[in-house]
Amino acid sequence: MTHIFISYARDDDRVRPGSTDLKGFVTFLDDSIRYEFTELGPQRPKIWRDTRRIVDGAQFTPDIEDALKQASLLLVVLSPNWMASEWCKRELEIFAKYHGPEGIRERIVVVAKRHVDRERWPSLLQGQTGFRFYARNEDPEDVAPDREFFDRGEPQDARYWDKLKELAAFLVKRSPRPPPPPSYASTGRTIFVAKPASDMRQAYDRVVSELVKRGYTVVPNVTEDIPLESAVDVIDAALSQAETSIHLLGERRGAAPEDQPPMMKLQLARAAFRAENDIDRKFHRVVWAPAVFTPQSHPDRVEREINRHPLDVLIKSDRLLATDKVEGDSLSKFVDFLHQHLIATTPTRPFDHKIFASGNGTHLFLYHSREDSSYALTLAQALQQRQLEAWLPAIDGPETEIKSFNSKQLADCDGVILCWATASEVWVRAQASALRNWSALGRSQQFCYRALVAAPPPGERKRVSKILFPPSEIDVVLDLSDKDLPSAELLDLLVPPSGDCRL
Repeated sequence: MTHIFISYARDDDRVRPGSTDLKGFVTFLDDSIRYEFTELGPQRPKIWRDTRRIVDGAQFTPDIEDALKQASLLLVVLSPNWMASEWCKRELEIFAKYHGPEGIRERIVVVAKRHVDRERWPSLLQGQTGFRFYARNEDPEDVAPDREFFDRGEPQDARYWDKLKELAAFLVKRSPRPPPPPSYASTGRTIFVAKPASDMRQAYDRVVSELVKRGYTVVPNVTEDIPLESAVDVIDAALSQAETSIHLLGERRGAAPEDQPPMMKLQLARAAFRAENDIDRKFHRVVWAPAVFTPQSHPDRVEREINRHPLDVLIKSDRLLATDKVEGDSLSKFVDFLHQHLIATTPTRPFDHKIFASGNGTHLFLYHSREDSSYALTLAQALQQRQLEAWLPAIDGPETEIKSFNSKQLADCDGVILCWATASEVWVRAQASALRNWSALGRSQQFCYRALVAAPPPGERKRVSKILFPPSEIDVVLDLSDKDLPSAELLDLLVPPSGDCRL
């Protein structure tokens, strides 16, 4: 979620011609606020600022309106240029549409770059004290202009820094604290996320955040840069811990260690070496090379989208491996893809015999369809003889309440046993497929156990259950389809003697 949307006139961010090493007022202010946030603690508001030039006649892009909708605060860089801009007024209107009318003025913060008579301020800005980054010449007889604290690409008055600190502290205080991320237990899995060039830094932060909050360990250290003098050793050490590497490819290549290619290419090459020398043939690279890419250039320049073919982007920096996964969709869709991909490639877990230890309080959800109720009840009784508590799904009542109750059972149980007697194959396989994505079921950690019991009547498809249900869905497959009734002794087969879950 965006916390602060900066509304400004592009002319207030210009620098004098030829000053390529200087920044405009808004860019410098934005960078300075972000720096001050780092000094004020880890709870940092997120800032959104459009750096593209909107030409006359163009329409608001969806990302601008979405950012205004998601923002908690609107920071208005007020000046005569802002007052003259129809786009700036439109931003104010859209922000008010999504956040007004109650308390809307408390969501707007004014940064006055240059003087504008208060009676001319839009009604939504009336009553604001604001932060004034200029000194007003109050003498009507004096023709000297107001003194702006920032001029010609850099601060010209020490009061700039005083106002900046006040502004940053105010924004931190006024911005809502982000909600805590969902609590996921550690997956025990380590993912290598390649350090990006500067044009992919925001994408890197998003990917890392998504992985960490879902319980993955990310290497190399996300808070430190890879030292150039020992880059290869650091990269190889991190790759040796990981099962997958992720590479975010923009147009820039990053810094280059001595006698080595740039960092982006170097990490791709070392990951390729790791993949080709992986004995188990499980390590692979996941590459995001957005097909539509907008470079992060100077804010006073027109930025044009670059259309690229993801495979071409990869091949320019490294070769394509047979095990590579290359994606070119939007960042949000890539994050979704990555999440599903990691779930689908979850390693088969060693079977834990302790889950069947007598009296350990393990709760097994005995999932079955309505037509298999009789067999499931008999199965539950057999489980109870082994001191295992079986939870049964609800089958009578309003459909929405049944779905809600059974969803909660799946979310809260320790493990699940899927019963397949007379239910259709498609129903059973659909339920098994849903067990892949445990987090989508509202769980805070993986199932400790997922089993399938094939019950009478026997059939050809049940005899090949071990093929129908892959390890990513079911840990244990037990074919009892030729047995009239399940018994406690037969259920002992659910505990593999050697730790091999695929009976």
